Amino acid sequence: MKNLKISDFWIYKFRYQIGVGILSLSYLAIIIYTLFFAPNGLTAGEIESAKGSMSLNFSNIFSKNILDFPFRFLQKTSIDIFGLSNFAIKLPSVLISLCSIFFITKISGMWFSKRASILASIIAITSSQFFFIAQNGTSEILYIFYPILLIWSGMEFLKEPKKRQIFTLISILGLSFYTPLSSYIALAFLITILAHPHLRFIIKKLPNYQKIAALILFLIITSPLLVSIFFDFSILKIIFGIPNSLKLFENIKSLVLALFGFSNPISNGMISPIINPATSILIAIGLYFTFIAKHSAKSYLINIWTVILLLVCIVNPTTITILFTPILILTITGLQGLINTWYALFPKNPYARIFGLIPISIFVFNLLITNLSVFALSYQYSPQPLAAFSQDLNILLEKTDSNRILMVSKNEEDFYKALERQGRAKVKNKFEDSEVILSKEAYQNVKIPTNYSVKRILVSNRKYNADRFYILRRGWFLSVFLIKLEE
Repeated sequence: MKNLKISDFWIYKFRYQIGVGILSLSYLAIIIYTLFFAPNGLTAGEIESAKGSMSLNFSNIFSKNILDFPFRFLQKTSIDIFGLSNFAIKLPSVLISLCSIFFITKISGMWFSKRASILASIIAITSSQFFFIAQNGTSEILYIFYPILLIWSGMEFLKEPKKRQIFTLISILGLSFYTPLSSYIALAFLITILAHPHLRFIIKKLPNYQKIAALILFLIITSPLLVSIFFDFSILKIIFGIPNSLKLFENIKSLVLALFGFSNPISNGMISPIINPATSILIAIGLYFTFIAKHSAKSYLINIWTVILLLVCIVNPTTITILFTPILILTITGLQGLINTWYALFPKNPYARIFGLIPISIFVFNLLITNLSVFALSYQYSPQPLAAFSQDLNILLEKTDSNRILMVSKNEEDFYKALERQGRAKVKNKFEDSEVILSKEAYQNVKIPTNYSVKRILVSNRKYNADRFYILRRGWFLSVFLIKLEE
């Protein structure tokens, strides 16, 4: 009987396929959980995003409505197809996050080894920040998607700098400008090209007609945005994330607490810390390996990009989501550095190599479990993050029928009008029907006729501010009778 080698075992032969399978199942489980169980609601940002998407039309396109146009178009399409719901609002982000994971794996495989690419993708999808962004029905997912896509496209261009690769890169770059803050990755690319000798040489070697064609394509793609800026210069302020005021010390404190603090939930519903202690170690190791490989184009880009984004976040801490991708790349770099260091010690011993991967895999698995636990517990039991999520839409759709007559505040009207367009409600501003459903805001601010009284109150599962809708019935005696019956 011949001696078996570790490479003869099927689990070793199919290790990458197994890794991809675990990754896919993990992502599916996480997305199902975040969509339907935690946090199970909509943030103010998601509601505003949905309102903006639903109001999208070509008559008002040359205005602030141009911002995030690709995402808003997808979200509007999703709502038109599936109807107004949490699922429809969040679906574009979920799909884009899936694409992001795919290209994260592609980049990791090009920059690093297959081992690191699988582990890197697992680290990416198990971060609580990614959980949040992946299910968040706003354009924030594009802060991850566009940089990842641009890096991949840039690497494809460097491998084979032909017309197709150039135009793909320019097209992605042009579309990214519609999303505020995405221009900073373009700035990092530009500085990297100017600073790195090899990249300068590649760009210089390109034929002039290709450079001109690329510029024309970029201007064509961004022309609606440029026209909108011409009519409203305040759009530039939004694109670059410039705040109304600058409080440097407070901003730095807020940024540090959001990145590393354990008792500082971020106002938009995201929990902190964004960087846990274990990930901090990998980032520090990644910075070290980036420094010792400082002459590579990858190191140039990562370092320049990270510095630019940190400065942006210091100026405006609410833009912290843009740090996700450089944090991820530094984490992967640290992980790859550990693997390479261990493999260098045992260049020909497969058993020693496998032995070295075991603690790394356990470390990554612990990150997965820890991040999942923190995410689940925070969004089920922590009052501050939960307070950022509204369950109103779910409550209304689940606890009332399709013939609902709604009265809402002026601020809520644009959102709930979508239900009317879909034939699932009638939104009115007068008491004309025998039964009317009032939102809490409307109930507190509208003068209710004396012949209407409360039949039923629809509540959320929250301890505070639980009353969300009031069902009013016309006819005092009948209302009292119904209330007594329900009691």
